[in-house]
Amino acid sequence: MAIKDEIGKRIFKQRRTAMAYKTLFNLEDQRVRYVLRDMCDAHGVFDGGFDPDPNMNAFNSGERNVVLRILHIIKADLNDILNLTEE
Repeated sequence: MAIKDEIGKRIFKQRRTAMAYKTLFNLEDQRVRYVLRDMCDAHGVFDGGFDPDPNMNAFNSGERNVVLRILHIIKADLNDILNLTEE
């Protein structure tokens, strides 16, 4: 029974976290979409951020993964973010 309770707590925490991200990164707000596009550009989401230095490459990959995690949690469409242009 303890395992079931632990799984339930973990699922509850994941749902609560996802709701918080979706509230913070409300895709209906154009400013949020602009910020997400800036994060993608600044952290190599669209260009991969490769660097021949393995340490720098690992750092770039970590930055990229943070942004990708946010986009995944809020279920953002990368094509929509990519197509945003500065107004």
